[in-house]
Amino acid sequence: MEDAEIALMFSLLMIPVIVWLQVWVKNRRENRRNELGDEEFETTGRAFFSIIVEGTAVVGGLIMIIVSSGVVVKYIINFYT
Repeated sequence: MEDAEIALMFSLLMIPVIVWLQVWVKNRRENRRNELGDEEFETTGRAFFSIIVEGTAVVGGLIMIIVSSGVVVKYIINFYT
């Protein structure tokens, strides 16, 4: 296999990981909601930790989507030229 095909394979394998990360964050946020729809935390430390971890997961997922899309587009362009 060539380097471009290996990069394409890893990019396509990252898509389920990205989707899982986004679903994981959404479920965590939904599980913390009370009957009024507000998020509740046990302590301020837990709130800070959750915001940092979930924010990193969301931003990391978006970066992985951009990189994966770029690799796929680059492979398609190189394939047809």
